Parts: sequence; structure tokens; C-alpha cells
Amino acid sequence: MFSFPNNEKQLKATISRYKSSLKREKKTYGHYNDGTGKRYLLFYLYLVLNDLPKFEEYMEWYSNVFSEDGGEPIQKLCWSLGLYRLGKSEAAKHKLADLMLSNLYFIPLLLGREIKDLDMWHASSDARRDYFSYIPDEILGAITDEEVSWLGDLYDSFLFRRMRKRYIEIYCQLQNTRDQSERRELVMEAYSLLDYLKEKKEGRDT
Repeated sequence: MFSFPNNEKQLKATISRYKSSLKREKKTYGHYNDGTGKRYLLFYLYLVLNDLPKFEEYMEWYSNVFSEDGGEPIQKLCWSLGLYRLGKSEAAKHKLADLMLSNLYFIPLLLGREIKDLDMWHASSDARRDYFSYIPDEILGAITDEEVSWLGDLYDSFLFRRMRKRYIEIYCQLQNTRDQSERRELVMEAYSLLDYLKEKKEGRDT
């Protein structure tokens, strides 16, 4: 269980220790063997520390080094909020949409809303309701009222509702679809739903 540092000094020390550990793994194995998820925990720590230049530097490093990494919901929340604080609204919106589709319960629970269990296929434990219980109190305490309002506005927007509706339809179908080619087609469509954001940016959304 991850124990969150209690103050700024401990936050900085933990960040330094985790980054050094990742560097040692790379030097020892020739690749990153991050079985404990330090690469994700660094997002948590940087959000709470709120050192935006260092956070931005880390986000860029992570994107380059772990470009094929799917991530996890709490990390995606921290990533989205970090981008928002940096004024990168489009990138923040994209990462928030990614979070929403990775766990449909996460944002409404964060906003204090009720949401029923969805009768659909859940691809992993990361996608289930109880994953929200893993979010540290320190992260919840670091989210400002303005950020909560931004989260809610995007979650309720037409574009996010459209993505969410189709995602649920797809995963309801996946629950009862056994044919592998059909499943593959549905999963590929689910992966492409974030492209709706590109349509909006290019002015094709109505």
C-alpha cells in the first residue's frame, strides 16, 4: 500500500527516490521493470506538490519512454489536471476523456454523483467501480473548486456524453459476443472513440 508523504520535503524526497529507482532499473536491465508502478505514483506526487515545470518535464519524459503504456485511472486524472493547470486545455480534455472511458464510474464518483453499476463487460479491474476507492485523500484534497467545475462541465458536455453512450453500447455488446472477429471489431471501435475529439477540433461535430 502506497503511503503518501506528509509534507513538501517528503514529497520531493520521494519523487527523487522513485526517479532514481527507475534510472537504476534502466541501467541494470536495459529497460524499465516498474512492477510497483512508480511511474504512475510520480503523477500523484507531482500533482499534490504542484511544481508545474517539473510536472510538465515528467509528463513529457513519461510520454516518450512509456508511449505504449495504457496507464491507470488515478494517474490519468492527475495527468489531466496537470495539463489543465499548465493551460493546455485541449490536451487536458483529451486525457480526461481517456480517463472517462477507462473507468466510467470514476468521474461521477469524484463529482459526488450517484451512478449505478453498469451491466456490461469490464475489461479489467481498473474499469470497475471499486477502483475509485484507491484514490489517495491527498489527491482529492489537491483538486480545486475550479477544477471540479471544469471536470463537471466537460463530463456533461455533448461530446463526452456522445463518447460515453457509444462506449457503453459497445461494452454491453461485448458482454454477450463470443465471436473473436466481432469482438475485435468492437474493441477497435471503442479504442477509436477518442477520435471524436479530433472531429470537434476540426469543426465536424454538430
